[in-house]
Amino acid sequence: MEQKLEIPKKYRLTKQRKAILEILEKSDIPIHAKEIFERLKKGGWNINLSTVYRNLDMLTKEGLVIKSYMKGEDKARYALPDKKNYLVCEKCGKIVIIDNCPFDKFKEELKEVHQFEITGHCIEVYGICPECQEKFS
Repeated sequence: MEQKLEIPKKYRLTKQRKAILEILEKSDIPIHAKEIFERLKKGGWNINLSTVYRNLDMLTKEGLVIKSYMKGEDKARYALPDKKNYLVCEKCGKIVIIDNCPFDKFKEELKEVHQFEITGHCIEVYGICPECQEKFS
């Protein structure tokens, strides 16, 4: 799914930011900043990990990237907004993106009942994947 990159006018779409967004687009799951850094280095980029973090902070602040913490991890993971809802296996750590988000219907109800303007969400559901169910049964 191709996503249009809309960087706010106060920022430039630098080659570094574009490369970070492309890595997140190609990633099937939310990934750590260090993994983004390693992929950039592998691609020939001469970049510092701190630069990756600075760019991720700006992209997150502007809503172009979603930052989340998975249960049991102390490092954030990053993803594009269309990959912010996922299932996580508690045994093997497998992550499966949820394509059709059930929250979209529910947020209208929340807005109506609580007069709360919903500005975003991220759903993380934990369980046991089919392979682990079979292996550990």
